[in-house]
Amino acid sequence: MRLFIALPLPDPVRAALAVAQEQLRRDNPPVRWTDATRMHLTLQFLGETSAAVVPTLVAGLAELTVPPIHLALSGLGAFPGLQRPRVIWAGIAGDIGALDRLRAAVIAVTTPLGFAPETRPFTPHLTLGRLRDEARPEQIRALAATLRAADTLPPLAWEAGRPILYQSTLKPEGAVYTALGPESAA
Repeated sequence: MRLFIALPLPDPVRAALAVAQEQLRRDNPPVRWTDATRMHLTLQFLGETSAAVVPTLVAGLAELTVPPIHLALSGLGAFPGLQRPRVIWAGIAGDIGALDRLRAAVIAVTTPLGFAPETRPFTPHLTLGRLRDEARPEQIRALAATLRAADTLPPLAWEAGRPILYQSTLKPEGAVYTALGPESAA
C-alpha cells in the first residue's frame, strides 16, 4: 500500500484552488494538473507500506492532541523556483508554528514504526500541478511569466482538522486517495 498522512481541505479552499488552476491553464502550459477535489496538505509521505502497520498508524494518529490550527491560502509559486518551475503550488500562511508542531507529532508516531522523516525542510504548500517532462524552454519561461503575473489567491482561511492516513492508488487518470482513518474531527 502506498500511504501518506495529510490534512484534508474544506470545500471552499478546494474551489479557490480550482479557480487558480483555471487562471494558470489559460496559456495551456505543459502541466499535469492536480484534481482540486483531491487536494490535501501532506504532512508526511510514507511510501509503500505493509497493510499490517495501518491499524497502528491509525491508532497513533487518533491519540494525537490536535489544537485548532488556523491556516490561510497565501500566494502562488513553484519549486525549485520560478526560473525552473517543476511543481506549481499554492502557499499556506497562518499558524505555521502550530502546523510544524503537529507535523513533529505525526513524525513521532511514524518514526518508531520505521518511517524516516523527510530530510528537506518542511514547506507547507498545496500542489496545483507538475510540469511535464516534455516541456520546452519557451513553455517553461511562459509558465514562469504566467505565475509571476497571476492573480493572487484570496486569503481564504480555515481551521485544520485531524491528520488522516490516506492510501494512494496510482491510476492512468491520476491518483485515487482513500482515507483509512482516524475519522476527521473537521
